[in-house]
Amino acid sequence: MAKRMKQKHKDAFSGWPIVLFFLAMLVFAIHSGTRMVAAGDTWVAMASGRHFLTHGVDTVEPFSANSHKPGPTEAELKKYPKWLHGVIKKWHPTGWVNQNWLTHVMFYWLTHKSPFADAQEYSFNTLVYWKFAVCILTVFCVYYIGRVLGVNPALAAAFACFAVFVGRSFVDIRPQVFTNLLVSIFVLILVLATYRNVLYIWLIVPLGVFWCNIHGGYIYLFIMLIPFVACNFVTGISKKWFVSIGLKGVYQTILAGLAAFLAVIVFNPFHLTNLTHTFLVSVSKHAELWRTVNEWHPAFEWTNPVGTGVPFAVMFGVSLGLFGLWLISLALRPGQPAKLTRREAKENPGEYQWPRIDLALASIAALTVYMAIRSRRFIPIAANVACPVMAMFIDQSVRMISARLYFNRHNRLVVSPMSRPLEISFTILTMGAVLFFGTWWGLKFKRIYLDPWPTDRVLNSVFMRMTASYAKPFYAGQFIRENKLKGKMFNYWTEGGFIAWTQDPDPNTGKTPLQLFMDGRAQAAYKADDYRMWASIMAGGPVVQRAALARREPTSSEYVQIGDWINEQFKRHDVWLVLMPAVQFDAKLMNALERRIDWRTVFISDKQKLMVNYDTPQGRELLNSLLTNQTKYPDEVHKFLALAYNMLRSKDEQIVMQGFSFALRSLELDPSQTAILEILRAVQREPKLIDLAGEALTMYVKHFEDNRNRYRKEDGYAKRLIPALVAVRWLAKTSKDPEFVQFCNGKKKEYKIEQDYLFEYTKW
Repeated sequence: MAKRMKQKHKDAFSGWPIVLFFLAMLVFAIHSGTRMVAAGDTWVAMASGRHFLTHGVDTVEPFSANSHKPGPTEAELKKYPKWLHGVIKKWHPTGWVNQNWLTHVMFYWLTHKSPFADAQEYSFNTLVYWKFAVCILTVFCVYYIGRVLGVNPALAAAFACFAVFVGRSFVDIRPQVFTNLLVSIFVLILVLATYRNVLYIWLIVPLGVFWCNIHGGYIYLFIMLIPFVACNFVTGISKKWFVSIGLKGVYQTILAGLAAFLAVIVFNPFHLTNLTHTFLVSVSKHAELWRTVNEWHPAFEWTNPVGTGVPFAVMFGVSLGLFGLWLISLALRPGQPAKLTRREAKENPGEYQWPRIDLALASIAALTVYMAIRSRRFIPIAANVACPVMAMFIDQSVRMISARLYFNRHNRLVVSPMSRPLEISFTILTMGAVLFFGTWWGLKFKRIYLDPWPTDRVLNSVFMRMTASYAKPFYAGQFIRENKLKGKMFNYWTEGGFIAWTQDPDPNTGKTPLQLFMDGRAQAAYKADDYRMWASIMAGGPVVQRAALARREPTSSEYVQIGDWINEQFKRHDVWLVLMPAVQFDAKLMNALERRIDWRTVFISDKQKLMVNYDTPQGRELLNSLLTNQTKYPDEVHKFLALAYNMLRSKDEQIVMQGFSFALRSLELDPSQTAILEILRAVQREPKLIDLAGEALTMYVKHFEDNRNRYRKEDGYAKRLIPALVAVRWLAKTSKDPEFVQFCNGKKKEYKIEQDYLFEYTKW
């Protein structure tokens, strides 16, 4: 009898169905880590980790000539008494303050030093495992927040899954992902301190110490302690209506907060600067400049290319509805119920206690959601904080409505248990959902991350695909490294971290031989004026601004002026080399440099272009060694492309002919869009080459068609398909064979459809 009574009062979905909920959370957590997000910050993290492991954690700037210089200046020290100078130098250093130093060390260790590091070159899949591990820990933290709040396990699991789904498009491989987890742990500590034992609040001290060394987001801990303390202080006057830790709990929280504050200063290599740097970035006069980056834009900016705000918008709308339902349910509180008889009290061990308002937790959730509305980068933490509260609203609303209905009939506050058939139905539905999503996402993961990769034959590991790192300048970096290039360069800012990583730093100083102009560390390492100068050069300067105001493109004569202005800026900064990704090949900067005779291309591929100033000793030596076959290239493919690119721009007919042959040899060795475009450029320069080009491209198309089914099953299929598409478009206009022209016209459509399909195929 006692056993039957125990079963009667157990929570719905308790017992073996919890395994299903754990499986569901596991599926959604792994799925949240599968989104393709470009890894601009990942490479600078590994470069930084290498520097710290080799030279210790310091404020030395190893990568850029434009970044902050270490140590306070004499002018800065004069503001303070002399006896404080030593303290300031030790505890408040300037220079590059890397708030993510420990994560950077982890990244480099995982990929280069750990027993788990991939033996395969260009893999780095250990960082993918790290990402999945953090996502799994996050979803279970969110789940247990709900459970501590008293939410039914099924509901807590459902909203934990929803939380990681909402933030999925912002989860990449960088230190920010640690903050997604640690925000959840922090909120879990707060609810444990509120609903279990206030002494749990002291866990924020070790949490703060760990957090402040892996990501600057640790400031969230101190920001949210303010409303937590304030709300608990105010609501402590009435524990009948409000959840509160009471005055003693408030004192404990204040002491724990002060201890955490001192700990993050003492147990951090940058000490006080690690804290003040966060505020300088956030509230300084230049803070708005750094917020122009897409990830800092509002959540509901629908055209923003960084992540998607749609799931967050759904969550926001649902949360408002649930909050309204909860308020209405709260108002259903009845008067004093009738007293139970002894037998009724035995069968109903405790009447339902009307829930109290947790103002502190609701305030923290609301503030975090507001942060996300203002800046979309906070969407993951907003989902992790708000979803357990939403689950609590549903759970409490259902219980309040059920208790009120029972009260209307029996004058007692009792929550009616869920019927067994309904519980079984929900369990079966959960099982079906786990099987459906697990199978669907599992097959999609296999297709995108494990099957042959059409984009690249070599750079095709799960990490390379997931982070779009196959587009990074691996071969250009090898070219820089093998030719021992040094000095100052101009680069695209999201490529800077990779360029730093791919170089061999000085073993004594840790400085890279070729210093960057700008990189993705942005405000962490650069002054606002440095960024403005970089942006101005990238845009083309004042001449481009005037043309833009007139709503027109620059003229040929204006491009000469643009080139002169850019060249003058490069001279001021001692820049002799420019490296740009393919998306910038048609930028005003590159168009202007291409028109100048003193800037020449020494390396080119489908992904990167490297130009040098021929008027500098380094540039002249490098270009001359290219033409004398002394420059070192990663392979003959890239050497032939560089030779073809330079020779086909010569005015000498014989040199153009030689460049044409180099372009053909490159296409034969490894098909690329760049090689075939250079072949067609040769035809434009020397029309008599049209027959040779037509013969070569016809052979290429026929060979491609004969082996097309085999190529589809191999990595790098798209690299063969795109040249074939360019070839049939040209051959359809120039071939003298009517049947072959008809064949090419048909293949144009077929190849284009397949190209578009592959473009969508390689996205997730």
